[in-house]
Amino acid sequence: MTDDVLKQLGKNIHELREKKGITQQELAEQSNLSLPFISLIENSKRNVSLETLLKLLAALDVSLSEFFLPYSDGRIREENYLEEKQDIEFEQFLKLLQKSTDREKYIKLFKEILILSEK
Repeated sequence: MTDDVLKQLGKNIHELREKKGITQQELAEQSNLSLPFISLIENSKRNVSLETLLKLLAALDVSLSEFFLPYSDGRIREENYLEEKQDIEFEQFLKLLQKSTDREKYIKLFKEILILSEK
């Protein structure tokens, strides 16, 4: 692996773990790997075999194809894959909101939530 791919792989594993809301210890237990090894992977200090990657992805509930989607054009995309996924989910949410008969009520509610979250 090139250094850029190794760094991105570690970063992606870290972000997927945080998104799932689990600790490195929990990921280690669920993937049957050691805690120090998880730390080394997330900090881009260790190469990962396919077998290890499959264990990690199974523990993170992510398919191999989903994980490698950002690499599919032969290079690491500049934009972050997880942010892209969140953008797609947000767009889907907005489409549902637009179709809703109660959209004005929901928009008002969301504005109130944003105001409260800024305090």
